[in-house]
Amino acid sequence: MSNQPVYIRMPTENEAPYFRNRSCAEAVIGAVMDAQKDDWMQLHGFVVLPEALELVATPTKQGVSGLVAHLQSETIPLLAILLPGAAYIWEKRFMQITLNTQRALDARLAMLLLAPVASGIVEMAASYPYSSANPRYTAAVVTYTGFDILPVDVPRSTAHTQDLSLST
Repeated sequence: MSNQPVYIRMPTENEAPYFRNRSCAEAVIGAVMDAQKDDWMQLHGFVVLPEALELVATPTKQGVSGLVAHLQSETIPLLAILLPGAAYIWEKRFMQITLNTQRALDARLAMLLLAPVASGIVEMAASYPYSSANPRYTAAVVTYTGFDILPVDVPRSTAHTQDLSLST
């Protein structure tokens, strides 16, 4: 299991807008918050769109598949009650992209948090109630600090050589 942040997109079955309903969106957020609290992941950002859960997280207990399975298993019982007409809640497949650099992480978080604006749901990301851009979730997300921090003008190979020469 890698200790790197990952972008995960978990769509609903046939991308049905199941999470447009406030109760359903809050049920998904509750499972995400519980997974963070129970140390399944370090949560860096999330958004619950009408048709999908998107998040950036660093899995801690298991890999990405284990985290996705956990989130699905925690949400299905309540969502099945809230959505009695739905045959399935979650799509069988999900998307994952490992974020290897700070730039990739920052870009993906920006896209994720601006998704409700880009979709025309809200005009400002902070006003969307089902996103970590909303002030009520500020304390729920953690900043990823695992990338090497190098001076901007020093190539990685030079910095590595400099580090070795200082240790002798």
